[in-house]
Amino acid sequence: MVGSGGAGRSTVAAATATRLHRRGARVVLVAWDGTDPAALLGSAVDGPEIVRLDAAALVEERYRTLAAMAAGAHEHGAGPSLPDAEELTGVPVAETVAGLAEVIRLADRPDVDHVVVDGPSAGEWADVVATPTSVAGYLDRIWPQHARVVAATSGDLRAAVLVQVVDRIVATVTRIGAVLGDASRTDALVVAGPGRRSVARARDVLTRTVFHGLAVSALVIDGVQPDLGGAVPTSVLGTHPAVFWAERRRAEHLAAVRAAEQSLPGVRVVTVTEQPSEPVGSTALAAVGDEIGDLVPSAPGSVPALAPRVEHESGRGLESVYVMRVPLPYVDPSTVTVGRVEDDMIVSAQGARRRLRLASVLRRCVVAGAEFDGADATSELVVRFTPDAAVWPENLAAPSAPVREDGDG
Repeated sequence: MVGSGGAGRSTVAAATATRLHRRGARVVLVAWDGTDPAALLGSAVDGPEIVRLDAAALVEERYRTLAAMAAGAHEHGAGPSLPDAEELTGVPVAETVAGLAEVIRLADRPDVDHVVVDGPSAGEWADVVATPTSVAGYLDRIWPQHARVVAATSGDLRAAVLVQVVDRIVATVTRIGAVLGDASRTDALVVAGPGRRSVARARDVLTRTVFHGLAVSALVIDGVQPDLGGAVPTSVLGTHPAVFWAERRRAEHLAAVRAAEQSLPGVRVVTVTEQPSEPVGSTALAAVGDEIGDLVPSAPGSVPALAPRVEHESGRGLESVYVMRVPLPYVDPSTVTVGRVEDDMIVSAQGARRRLRLASVLRRCVVAGAEFDGADATSELVVRFTPDAAVWPENLAAPSAPVREDGDG
């Protein structure tokens, strides 16, 4: 569950977990920021399991072993050292990785069917969702795998230990990225308040979430003023002024819902009516969960994760043209930029940046051009490639010019 603070994220998370639990699923409700969901769930004994995530403690626990490994065979001044676990508790990236790894560990438990995460605020979420691929990409750039293999076999015990440390971190963030990008295992629910500004922020959260490889099952607008209908209080003095205020407020909320539907055509938009008091306890939360309904990433109205695809467009041999299509649903085209760094494509959109590893055939090509195609749900970045004669297989037997080092698009 992701969204701006005050949008109702915690309520929607608790309601979803309660609905799943009441339907017989084994559920863990995770509070990402360490708050206690028991304040919403009440004192009921029968309910979802609650986990309050302490990312700082997880960093110290998970990386204490890595620091000890790196400290082995220490020779003063002989290369880099891994900081002690206590030092890592102040590093946001380390805490993010540890938190995500813990969520996946919970999801892997055989006695758990669903893990519902009351996620971080919208601003923090933008960093969290980008962390796995960023860490893996930067580690590979700073110390590539082939270089680590050489170091591990050099006979330097300390270098070999550091290789193990880095390999373990790379394996962890790579698996995190794979699980987050697997729509059959992970999806996000974007939560917004019933106001135009909140909806606008939610659209940005949705586009960033999909951009970084997570599917979004729906947009939930929480706290919509209910229709008073026949319950309008009247007297001999006429309709109470509060009724007009409530009707105006409802009209504003419905206008925000319509704005969400218009700015995100095709996305499932769910509304949750405002309650007279905060929904506390399993009964009240289950009612909210019933309003939200079932959330299936592949169902109509969901937004699939970014999944680049490569096609052979035309030609043969050195005359071939290949196309890389990168879906960018609901992205503002004016924010899109693309560039190439060695075997990676760097795509920026909505103020976010993502590194995409090129398919093997494209690594032997140069960028011939790029364009933005489609609109809304069908928007995609189209990048065309043509073979680089210096490295294309058909030319390997003949003298060739030096391999091009740059392929910026």
